[in-house]
Amino acid sequence: MVTRHPDTDLLVEYTSGSLSLAPSISVTTHLQFCENCSNAVDSLNQLGGDILEAAEAVPVCEDLFEKILLGIDEGSPESASPHGAKITAVDAISDSLPRYVQQFLPKGKLRWRFLSPSLRLATISVGEDRHELALHRIQAGGKAPEHDHNGEEITVVLTGCFSDEDGVYQPGDFIVREPGDVHRPFAAQNKECICLSVLSAPIKLTGLKRVFNPFMGFSPS
Repeated sequence: MVTRHPDTDLLVEYTSGSLSLAPSISVTTHLQFCENCSNAVDSLNQLGGDILEAAEAVPVCEDLFEKILLGIDEGSPESASPHGAKITAVDAISDSLPRYVQQFLPKGKLRWRFLSPSLRLATISVGEDRHELALHRIQAGGKAPEHDHNGEEITVVLTGCFSDEDGVYQPGDFIVREPGDVHRPFAAQNKECICLSVLSAPIKLTGLKRVFNPFMGFSPS
């Protein structure tokens, strides 16, 4: 059961189209699991439509419509919305993830980078220049290093579950961490946990492992 959700302000930003691509992908991923938030987004879209309909008309140049059509015709697949992208996932792990997420994954096997004995990371390239979008994979019974945050971190649980000092998180849960939120995720004993994450800055290791902070990667792409 989904118990953690984006706050109303974030849903308003999402609905208005003002979110950057990676955070927008994280919200859309959550909506695949959460009917309540999906209904809230539908209501916000309806409200936005009602406001536009009631607003006073503003004159525009006569050739605006033609310019819009021209822009659509000239748009490349790279600049188009990813929501209709072709699914290219082929390995077992990719195939276990929600179909919406699969469309952003590279063709072939995911390239997992070692972060700790229990934790692996695979970055996802979507044309981002402000946020890192990635999959984090914690082995069953494993734990991630304790860490703080240099910026905002969004996590959406895709498969399995994990816990930390603040609770237990199930598939679909949407967790936002800010600087000062120190935690150490633990995966459940019976199944590995895979999460989609969005970082606006690299994480900050605490304790003795803080000596590795200069080497912590951060790869918007």
